[in-house]
Amino acid sequence: MKLNGKTALVTGASSGLGAHFTRVLTKQGAEVTAAARREDRLQSLCAEIECDGGRAQAAALDVTDPASVAAVFEGRTFDIVVNNAGVTIDGPALKTSEDDWARVIDTDLTGVFRVAKAGGQRLVKAGKGGSIINVASILGLRVAGNLSAYATAK
Repeated sequence: MKLNGKTALVTGASSGLGAHFTRVLTKQGAEVTAAARREDRLQSLCAEIECDGGRAQAAALDVTDPASVAAVFEGRTFDIVVNNAGVTIDGPALKTSEDDWARVIDTDLTGVFRVAKAGGQRLVKAGKGGSIINVASILGLRVAGNLSAYATAK
């Protein structure tokens, strides 16, 4: 599938699957905004993509901050939104602190809602179709030790 002329936002793009999704989308012709908290890694990723002939730009984004989410969408309507940002806390559920639990839920669940809502509102306002892809995990279906907050969020 060619994505020439399409724009995309990938959250959690500074590493792992987010960086992979960014590379794949640009290789298919999309212009991608790679967004995450770790801007130094985003800059490296975007430079690599530009060297390979793709089009990507970095954007600071913290999905736990509504103002940060609003800023990444300011003046833009993306054809594709890949909701990939996530964190995990490793440890037994009975030893997970309230703060750690809240951080995972706010990033992996509420952050997905914030980004999907903002992207959806822009697409509806623009009156055109688009795609919002919310990345999940097999841990949303299976039990895995020491990842209770992450599995719950997924």
